Amino acid sequence: MSYLSNRFIGSYWFWHWGEGFQTVLFTWYMSIHLNLSATEIGFYQALVLSPFLIFTIMGGVLTDRIGARLSYTISTLIFAGILISYGVFDHSFGYVPKVFFLYCVLAGIVSAVSNPAIDTFIPEATPKPAQSNALLAATTHNLAKLTGTISALALPFLLAMGGFVVNGVLMALSALLLHGHAKDVTRSRRKVQPHLSKRVLPRLFAQYRDCPENLDILLGSVLLGLVIVPAGYILWPLILRENFAEYGNWIALMNISSWIGAIAITAFFTRLSDAITRPGLAALCIWGLYGFGILALTLVNSYAMLCFLIMCLGGVKVGKALVYGKYLHNAPNEERGVLITVDQTAFWGLATLGTFCMGALVDQIGLNETIYVASGVVLCGVTLLALRGHLLRMTPA
Repeated sequence: MSYLSNRFIGSYWFWHWGEGFQTVLFTWYMSIHLNLSATEIGFYQALVLSPFLIFTIMGGVLTDRIGARLSYTISTLIFAGILISYGVFDHSFGYVPKVFFLYCVLAGIVSAVSNPAIDTFIPEATPKPAQSNALLAATTHNLAKLTGTISALALPFLLAMGGFVVNGVLMALSALLLHGHAKDVTRSRRKVQPHLSKRVLPRLFAQYRDCPENLDILLGSVLLGLVIVPAGYILWPLILRENFAEYGNWIALMNISSWIGAIAITAFFTRLSDAITRPGLAALCIWGLYGFGILALTLVNSYAMLCFLIMCLGGVKVGKALVYGKYLHNAPNEERGVLITVDQTAFWGLATLGTFCMGALVDQIGLNETIYVASGVVLCGVTLLALRGHLLRMTPA
């Protein structure tokens, strides 16, 4: 099956197109359209991510029991309905904090099911090895996110209602495409044990104990969730608002810059996939460079320089892709859905805590000081993972 005719790839494209659009929409809606404070932005960003701490594991168990295709289709169609409904409500009644609170919770819950469900298809996306498929998925992800971010340049014309409706349509298209996928490999390649959900935690602990490589990949996701994801949600828009407020309606350009950097570096590593013999070492180097690189945010003196720096920092996204294929390869088939949700919980769930804390920290100690703290945490985390050694010795899947 070719890349263009692969319905999973098409579904994956529309899902991440919608997510890329939503990232800008959500940030623009709060920081520019509503002009909320840093603490409020951090609170709502954390709120929409918080269901990953609670519902993702249950979503993984559900995915393993009923199949990823059905789980993803239902949850994503519900997500589309929530987006469209909130857009219509905002147009009719304006910003109502309690309703926006409810929107964040509901959107977070269904996203917590959809995100890990679609990832279960990655290892068998094509006949190639899992590492190659993970990099292919990352390339699709980055290109789609860039498309979504470019689309978000229309937000000043679409306004809030148009933005939420367009976002809902993209999610619905993704669900319908995956529903027509030829077969659900998560069902066809494994028999789900009826008693699995009763022994989820013991089996998870045993898996990470017996496979320390996966544990360190998970710890890498913890680092990404606590610091690197929140940096994009909190630091980028606040630097723009505090230093270059006249470019507020062009916030999407920052995200475009980030995805251009991500696409360029991911394409480079995809071409070299067969030659990468130490993907874990490469990931650690990329995360370490990011830790040093964000310090330059305190020195930018123009909007163009800010976009260029964010483009360079966008390359950090390939680090996860380099090790994610091995994580999926190591996961037992009958537990893949649950293990993906654990990783998603570490990545997006802890982003809840990191985003809220980073927003509050900016209000307490200042923007530049928060950047220094974020840099220190990233570098300490990379050092710890290097000392453990499992990522340094990791071989391709």
